[in-house]
Amino acid sequence: MSNLSDFLGGSGGGLKPFNDLGTVTGVVDLDVSEFGSFRVKQGAGAITLNVTGKAADTAGYVELFFYPDPEQAVTISGADLVKNGYATATGNMNALNYNNVSFSVSGQDSTPLGFAFNSDGSKMYMLGRINDSVHQYTLSTPDDLSTASYDNVSFSVAGQDTQPHDITFNSDGSKMYMVGYSNDSVFQYTLSTPFDLSTASYDNVSFSVAGQDATPYDIAFNNDGSKMYMVGSSNDSVFQYTLSTPFDLSTASYDNVSFSVAGQDAAPLGIAFNTTGSKMYMVGDSNDSVFQYTLSTPFDLSTASYNSVSFSVAGQDTQPVSIAFNNDGSKMYMVGDSNDSVFQYTPNYDLAPPFQYQIIHTGTAATFKTLNSDYTIEVAT
Repeated sequence: MSNLSDFLGGSGGGLKPFNDLGTVTGVVDLDVSEFGSFRVKQGAGAITLNVTGKAADTAGYVELFFYPDPEQAVTISGADLVKNGYATATGNMNALNYNNVSFSVSGQDSTPLGFAFNSDGSKMYMLGRINDSVHQYTLSTPDDLSTASYDNVSFSVAGQDTQPHDITFNSDGSKMYMVGYSNDSVFQYTLSTPFDLSTASYDNVSFSVAGQDATPYDIAFNNDGSKMYMVGSSNDSVFQYTLSTPFDLSTASYDNVSFSVAGQDAAPLGIAFNTTGSKMYMVGDSNDSVFQYTLSTPFDLSTASYNSVSFSVAGQDTQPVSIAFNNDGSKMYMVGDSNDSVFQYTPNYDLAPPFQYQIIHTGTAATFKTLNSDYTIEVAT
């Protein structure tokens, strides 16, 4: 990486000064006619990076060293194109704060084991073992568990497994999946109206995971449905599968890839990934904690390693069985079997590393070109 003071700017070829704008929010002007490089650290609020000073006699490039807040919005104005790619909550979780918000599901089942949300956080689904059914709830304020209410809608999965343990959905809510350990299999369902449990039906499609673990507890998919993951408590490991047709369980096959979490908990019950697949989280019943792992290649379990980071949820429930995140990673939820409730948390993440951009300007247009591979900012409209 070049020294911050060494960047040439403009067709005149002289050195231009470095501008450290400090910690800021709101609209921040980046005058490309005056400065050769910028350093910007985002504060606790949305930020707009506004390119100014584009003129023919200053055409060239400047450098931006940007420290984003992963939980805040970032947009670009004064530029025509941003070349990059990113999703939130990619940094290490450094705190997990209980919101003092919980929602009891005991009226539907006294042994809740799995749960999931729809894509916008307005619906929640809980799988219970006593009634072998999935139950549907509405959150009138998305992602806010304090606004949850039962929809009086349920769907029985007893015909497939009498010890169902977890559920998940595909990205558009047209498919639901359940894993059970009576038959050690994952089962596939269709919802003719996406995320509407009253329209669910069994596809007569299942996939056995018995060859990997005789007590499968939880399943998850990557973003595009080409990979599936299962955690089992017989071998205390997470296993990876490929679906040659995304989200079609009939095309699933085992990748012969697994990752042991036994060093963290002898009873792993739930797993979840962040949106980029760079982090995996596991909740275990032995230590009543959530553990964090890094995948150096996103969604590739063969590159997983433990971060030596964990957070206790014992203060809420001493039998945590499953976890889930909202879409942007700003909320985490845990369902527990001791109190038959779902609990809500706010994670804190480390500040993302600095992202380096070249702002290439022609005098009239400007392009942001990232020198990193995992951060996206949007062009303001």
